[in-house]
Amino acid sequence: MVRKINLLIIVLVAIVFVQCKSTSKTRKTKDIKKTENEKRADAFFYHIYSKKLGYELAGNEDIDFLQMVDAWLGVPYKYGGCTKEGTDCSCFVATFYKDFYKLNLPRKSEDMQKLSKEIDTATMQSGDLVFFKIKSEKTSHVGIYISKKRFVHSTTSKGVMINSLEEKYYKTYFYKAGRIMQ
Repeated sequence: MVRKINLLIIVLVAIVFVQCKSTSKTRKTKDIKKTENEKRADAFFYHIYSKKLGYELAGNEDIDFLQMVDAWLGVPYKYGGCTKEGTDCSCFVATFYKDFYKLNLPRKSEDMQKLSKEIDTATMQSGDLVFFKIKSEKTSHVGIYISKKRFVHSTTSKGVMINSLEEKYYKTYFYKAGRIMQ
């Protein structure tokens, strides 16, 4: 009886050992498939978000960043507002930065501009700030750069939306681009 139990234990250990060995081979194969599936999922994501955001994404933008942008789109403009119930441009940027980057920015676009390091528009990256002087000598409007000359901001007429820096209106009032140094 003891001999049968010992034999059974040896067989079970051997089965477990063989299973562990074969599982590692299977796991490697699954990892390769998972990577291919992830690539397909990413391509699908960028395809869907290109449509949602209204322009063809490059396909290398930060997925979490794009999802945060999408979550804000359509929020109505509210002067002095600072929530998804309604927001103005500077509070939208400050809230986005606090939620996404865990950074506290000043409340006013003029102060954000003073805090940021000026950068050339050719070197802009997702998350950089774009500043405008609209009917004022001071920075009076701010948005967040996404990619391909597109930025997200809160407008008085349509709330949080995406526009291009190439549009005549924004070209006219564009002041500078800035990067918040972390």
